[in-house]
Amino acid sequence: MALFDHTAERLARGPTLALAADPGDEVTNLLHRYDPAVQLRRGHFVFGNGVLLYGPTQVTPKLAAQTGLPEGTVTAYYGTILAEAKRHYRPEDVTRRDAQRLIRGLAVRLGGTVHGSRPPSAVINLRAAVYAPRPVPPEEVIRVLQPYASGTLFAEDNPDVPESYFLLTQESPRFFTIYWPPRLARNPIEPPAAAIGALRDQEPCRWELSNRHPADEASADLCLDVGQAAFDLARHTSGVVIDSYGFPIDRPEDLLPPRSQQAR
Repeated sequence: MALFDHTAERLARGPTLALAADPGDEVTNLLHRYDPAVQLRRGHFVFGNGVLLYGPTQVTPKLAAQTGLPEGTVTAYYGTILAEAKRHYRPEDVTRRDAQRLIRGLAVRLGGTVHGSRPPSAVINLRAAVYAPRPVPPEEVIRVLQPYASGTLFAEDNPDVPESYFLLTQESPRFFTIYWPPRLARNPIEPPAAAIGALRDQEPCRWELSNRHPADEASADLCLDVGQAAFDLARHTSGVVIDSYGFPIDRPEDLLPPRSQQAR
């Protein structure tokens, strides 16, 4: 390898996406869905949340042995983050979490595997976030989501965040719903998902429908319930649905784990 080429070191550190086949333009198309404003600079992609993605790197048997990538890997991508001064006040751990989510979201969509020596971020739980240009009353949200609830829904104020609320039931719920008001879209630490594009500039509100099951292991029934509820709410609020990894989805079935999608 050329002097000062740190590719092997970075692939080994990860998070790295290993692919057994060249996906062609599919990666670029997915990255533009993840962030419509993504920029390509000198062989790497730069995203608005401070994440960088390098690749594709052609993986030879020698490079695979150096980096610990599985046998049969032909191409790889690895994620990292912008330097602190360029991250718009986003903490390193938050931005690295987004890099992990991006790599894992690409792996789900492309049938790849995730590798790296850096300890992985926390488990990514099943979630669908609905971003909308303006709030609607909690009563309307309850009417939309009640068919998917395991009991009678009611709203309860979030004591830690003014104007935010939870939707709860007396029974153990299939999923939890929390509402975040538009003013929080100005928070540079947790800005709106890059995938919503121009809607970010409108200070959207957000509902999160989440569950404690890992996104890649949740049952098909639970994924479809969360997905259908999110799309019903998005239709009612003219909103956009974003999955656990930060990608927009077009139908409830897109929340299914890969094994469930293949079985359908």
